Amino acid sequence: MILGYGVLVVAIVFAAGDWLAVAHGRRRMEYVCKPAAMLSIMIGAWLGTRGSHDVWQVRFFLPGFALSLAGDVFLMLRKKRTFLPGLVAFLLAHVCYVIGFNSTLLPGRALLVLIPVAGVGVILFRGLAQGLRERREERMIAPVAVYSLVLSGTLFSAWATLFRPDWGVLRALFAVVGASLFFVSDAMLAWDRFVRSFPRARLWVHMTYHVGQIGLAASLLMSV
Repeated sequence: MILGYGVLVVAIVFAAGDWLAVAHGRRRMEYVCKPAAMLSIMIGAWLGTRGSHDVWQVRFFLPGFALSLAGDVFLMLRKKRTFLPGLVAFLLAHVCYVIGFNSTLLPGRALLVLIPVAGVGVILFRGLAQGLRERREERMIAPVAVYSLVLSGTLFSAWATLFRPDWGVLRALFAVVGASLFFVSDAMLAWDRFVRSFPRARLWVHMTYHVGQIGLAASLLMSV
């Protein structure tokens, strides 16, 4: 486990390098640091869970990290034809996270967070759909709708861990923070692309994304 946390520290270093690259427009540095950060997260999670851990979560989170790495590469190219493959890769990653969070049936009390999460998801999708119509990109509405649904599923599943008796408080908090920041990152990315751009959008997207993924990895390492 110690080795896994050590590699996560390396991931933080690469993530910081990526943020610096984005802030100063250093494309080559970004091409190295962004995938290296996610690769380090994946390796750290794998090394840290080789002992006694939540096998179910490990089984689905590791493929989720790998799919996120693939999505990073597709989106990093910043080409129109690679956006949809990137969207699909992250969609499948979120499917893995949703399954990984739900090894057993949801506790009844977890439904308390369903309504606010669903509300946030609907508000986000309506804004994105309006932006897509204004840009005459209606063909993207259906994929974005599916993605918004699954993204909200990850957020809800993470918050539901607060009510799971087999999840410690600290582990659940890492899951909640990680999934929430991942949600914010994806929401900002989509809003900047389809609705209205805002200053330092890419930097904020990258920062929340990396911290979110590290939070999810930490929740996995704590599943002893």
